Amino acid sequence: MLKKLFSTVLLGTLLLTNTPITQAATIKEKKADNAAEQRKLEKSIKKQESKISKEQRQINAIDAAINENIFRVSEKNKQIRQLNERIEELEADIIHYEEMLKRQEELLGDRLRVLQENDGNSIKWEEVIFGSKDLGDLFSRVMAGKKIAEQDDKMISAYLETQKKLADAKATLVDKKEERVKEKEALLVQKKELKQQMKARSATLKKLRQGKTKFTTKLLNAKELQATLEAQERAIAAAKAAAKAAAEKAAAEKAAEAAEKNNAGTSKKVVSATPVASVPSGSAQFVRPASGSVSQGFGPASGANGYTFHNGVDFRGSVGSSIVAAASGTVITAGSGGPYGNHVMISHFLNGKVYTTVYAHMNSLSVHAGQTVSQGQQIGTLGNTGNSTGAHLHFELHIGGYQYSATGPANTVNPLAYL
Repeated sequence: MLKKLFSTVLLGTLLLTNTPITQAATIKEKKADNAAEQRKLEKSIKKQESKISKEQRQINAIDAAINENIFRVSEKNKQIRQLNERIEELEADIIHYEEMLKRQEELLGDRLRVLQENDGNSIKWEEVIFGSKDLGDLFSRVMAGKKIAEQDDKMISAYLETQKKLADAKATLVDKKEERVKEKEALLVQKKELKQQMKARSATLKKLRQGKTKFTTKLLNAKELQATLEAQERAIAAAKAAAKAAAEKAAAEKAAEAAEKNNAGTSKKVVSATPVASVPSGSAQFVRPASGSVSQGFGPASGANGYTFHNGVDFRGSVGSSIVAAASGTVITAGSGGPYGNHVMISHFLNGKVYTTVYAHMNSLSVHAGQTVSQGQQIGTLGNTGNSTGAHLHFELHIGGYQYSATGPANTVNPLAYL
């Protein structure tokens, strides 16, 4: 009886102690499994992020090459347009010279016949000398003959000069037409290359979509870039005209006030008008467009993001922080698209020199194309749009009009040297 009781108690004790041991082991295993699953997921996420990053860089590189080629095509179109204008001018000059020659030939007709009859002499000097009544008459005839001879020489020289101008214009026209043929052939090659690049880009995009890889990129197309370049030309021309008008107005006001001062005999102070495109006060022509610190400088790059030269300076900052115009000027484009994402380009005309500033990856824009802005005026907010790896402002400064290159500075300079 005692033995049976002992066995029952022992069995109950074992059952009671075995339950928590089993539960603890199960929880521990689940935690271990869960941790392993988390590590697996994290590894998968990192692998996917690496894949996306690699494919994004591939797209960035293709976009950079395409954008550079688009710019070259636009420049080639501009060269051909200028050649066409020059050819039209030469054709007009040729018509003008031919008409001039015709008029000169009519004027010279009689004189040339006289020269031919007189063996190359425009005056029969024996008639002048022996036909004179007296010494005074002889002197008058000699002077008249001399003037006629001089006039004949001028007419012949002008005729020969017109012939030379006509020949030169015709020769230049031939050269320009040959140059236009070559430029058009080069343009066809560039367009063919661009078409192949666009085809390769489409194939890459298709492949990435099939792999369900997510990324954000939108190419700045040729029409957009061409519109930007044309807007830039209009802005520069308008700025030059405004600066000239302002300078003329200031000079006129200064002269008028100086005259008034002299007339009144007072020491009235002359106040001149401020030119529209005046240079900002201080040693720097441009101010800092964003308040954040520099996250990437100007110069050679690794190529990891699709370019081997960084054409601007990146200012880090929080999304929504203010971005201001680095100098007064005219907005040539304000929109979205391409590796720049939301971006603004401003043309500046300072001290007779053209500059262009670019503000990229913006979150929002507060200006529009054609708008005149002043230095320090807010033009939008900082963001992370386009081919951007984090919130920042990509800022470029071009000496002259906008040019693009993924492999070199083109006409960009280090903005920090100008701020």
